[in-house]
Amino acid sequence: MPNKLPILKKIYRSLPPWAAVPCRIFIFTVRNRILRPIKLVKFRSVVVAQQDNALKFSGIRPFSTGNRPVIRWVKSDGLDDAVTRSAIAQATRLFGNEVDYCICTVGLDAARVRSILSWADQPVEWWPVTPLDNPALAGHLEKAGCSYEDYGYWWKWFPERVRPDGPEWILDGDMVIIGKPTWFEQWKWGNDVLRVSQDRRSAEARSVTHFGDFDDLIDPTLMLYSGLISLPPRLRYMEILGGLLERRPLESGHNGRRDMSEQGAIAYTFQQLGAQPIPLEEFPFSPANDDSEDFEVPQHDNTAWGYHFFHSFVRKNRSFLPMLEAGIVFSIEKTDPVQRNRWLADHGQWGIPGSSLNAEACRIICATIEHLKGKPVLEIGTSRGHLTGMMAEAGCKLTTIDHVDRGAKQNLHGLNVNVVIADAAEFLESTDQQFDAIVCDLHGNTPDDWKRISASLLSALRSHGLLITNNAELYKFSEWSGETGVKWFIEQLSSAWKVNILPHPAPGLAIIQKP
Repeated sequence: MPNKLPILKKIYRSLPPWAAVPCRIFIFTVRNRILRPIKLVKFRSVVVAQQDNALKFSGIRPFSTGNRPVIRWVKSDGLDDAVTRSAIAQATRLFGNEVDYCICTVGLDAARVRSILSWADQPVEWWPVTPLDNPALAGHLEKAGCSYEDYGYWWKWFPERVRPDGPEWILDGDMVIIGKPTWFEQWKWGNDVLRVSQDRRSAEARSVTHFGDFDDLIDPTLMLYSGLISLPPRLRYMEILGGLLERRPLESGHNGRRDMSEQGAIAYTFQQLGAQPIPLEEFPFSPANDDSEDFEVPQHDNTAWGYHFFHSFVRKNRSFLPMLEAGIVFSIEKTDPVQRNRWLADHGQWGIPGSSLNAEACRIICATIEHLKGKPVLEIGTSRGHLTGMMAEAGCKLTTIDHVDRGAKQNLHGLNVNVVIADAAEFLESTDQQFDAIVCDLHGNTPDDWKRISASLLSALRSHGLLITNNAELYKFSEWSGETGVKWFIEQLSSAWKVNILPHPAPGLAIIQKP
C-alpha cells in the first residue's frame, strides 16, 4: 500500500482554521509509542500531535468542539464598539477561565476587532459570520428577497450554536454583564434550563422592540425578547424557527435592518421551547437617548447582574459613559502590547491542548528584540498570533511559521506580518533568507526534534543575531523529563556563542547570540 502520509500532510496544511484538527488529540512520541493523554501544565507551550496518523480531519471549527461553557457576543458594523469592548473586558475578568469567549462579527475588519478585544483578559475566539454559518435561515431570508447586506437583526443566529455540546450565552454587542446570576453554577455545569431575557415595559416604552409580523403569536405573560439567550447543552432551535418561517414566510422585500419580525420569530421559538424569562429587573434596559435637561443616570441596583445599553449601535447611549466613570462598567485607562494581545493567547480552547507563553516571558522577548525595528525577525510557533501581535507592534519585519493555521492569518490581517503555514524544518531548509532574530516555541523539544532543525536554524540566523527559545528547562519537570532538546542544542554550540538561560518564568528562556 503506498504511503499516503505526504498527501495527507499537504491536505491538512491547506485547511482553513474552521476545518482544522479537532480536540482530544493524543500525543505520540517520535518513536511511534503512544503516551498517556497529556497532562496539561500551565506554563506548557502549545502541544500538538507528533504523528500525522494521529490527526483526525473534521469539517467543524475546533472552537466548536467540547462541552465547556461559552459566552458569545454578536457585533455588527454599529457605533457600539466601546460598549462591546467593556462588555468583553468585564466578563473575562468576572468569569476568568471558567468559561470560553467568542465574538461573532458582521462587516468588521481585523484592526477594528483587535481594538474591541484589546481589553480582554482571557482568550477570545473571533468568528466572522457568513450565510454559510446557518444555511437554513439564509434560505428563508433569500426566499423573502432579503439580501446579505440586509440580514440585520437575523445575523444574531449565525451560527445557530458556536458550541453545540456546551452551555452557551448569546448576547448583543451592547449588553454588559456585571455580575453572576444566582443560577450561574447550574448553567456552567450544563444543568440549567433555557432562559431568555424579558421586556415587560409598557407598550409605548417598547414600541421600538415590537414583534413585527409575529406579534399575534407572543405570550403577553412572558414578553420574551432576543437580547440574552441562555442555552443548555445540545438544545437546538432552528427546527422550530424554520418551521415557523415555512408556515408564515417573511413578506417579500423583507429587510432585517428595519423590520422587527426577527424579534417576534425568536420570541415565539423560545416560547415553544419552554424558556424561563430572565426578569427585566435583573437585566434592565439602560436609558439611551433622553434629551431632557433633568435626565438622570439610573442608580445601580444590586438586583441587576447586567445592563442592555440599547440603541448604542445607532446612537450614543447617555447612560453608558456615566456608568463607566462610576466604575459600574469596566474600563482601562492605558494598555500595553501584552494586554492588547491577551485575547490571542491559547489555553486549549482551539482544538489543541496547551497554553501560550505567559505575560512575563512575552515582555522579556519583546524587550530583547525592541532594537530590531524594521529588521527581519522569524517566529516559529505562531499559534493564534499571541506573541506575533506583540512583536509586530515592536515594528519588526515579521515572518511567523506554524504547521497549521489556527486563525493567525485572520487575526493579524493588516499588520506587517507574513504568516506562513509550513513545517518549520521544511521552511528553514528551503529559505535563503536570514534573520536578525529567531524566536522559537517548538511543539516538541526532544533532542531529535532539535536535531531536525539545528543546522538550518543556525544558517538562517545572521551573524550576531539572536535566537530566543522557550522551554529551556522544561526537562526539569517530571512530566517533560525527556524534552532535553534545548539543552542538547546549547551544548553542541561552540564556545563563541553567548548563552543566557533565564529559568524564570518557567519553563525557562534561552537567549543565544551568534558570533
